Amino acid sequence: MIDKIAVLRLEDTDDRLYTKNDINGEAIYFLDKEFTQPFTGEIFIKYKDEVESEAEYKNGYKNGIEYIYTSEGILEQTNENKGNLIFGISKEYDEEGQVVISSIVYNNDYLKSVEIVDGVIRETTAYNNKYGEALPEYIKMLLSLSDEEVFNYEFKINNPYLNYSK
Repeated sequence: MIDKIAVLRLEDTDDRLYTKNDINGEAIYFLDKEFTQPFTGEIFIKYKDEVESEAEYKNGYKNGIEYIYTSEGILEQTNENKGNLIFGISKEYDEEGQVVISSIVYNNDYLKSVEIVDGVIRETTAYNNKYGEALPEYIKMLLSLSDEEVFNYEFKINNPYLNYSK
């Protein structure tokens, strides 16, 4: 699913990768034991010889698009990530690969969700303004989209809003 333009793609158990945990316990990937060369590329995770997930990493952190699959290899969820957190749009799919829920997420906090109810795209979770003006511009822009635009959102490889570095 991830764009394959000359990008280093490694399994999370590859001997070339070294990890330490971020403040949330999520892995930060490096190419050296001293943790000075953060990994940039794609990392995939396998379970019982099936790809369970794959994601873009920049500067060691999950930054970009992540794909999560069922044990049968069917796409189950797609997330935008920034700094190892879901940040942007998250979509969930049915067994036929059709979007069933599309959500706007800020640092793993689901702010707004839309889904098809009786054949109509409807907001099922409304944003309650709990962050006020403190939201980043990208999240504010997403919240300004119509329900249909959120539901039909198309993921962008190398989305500049998802860049994160320490």
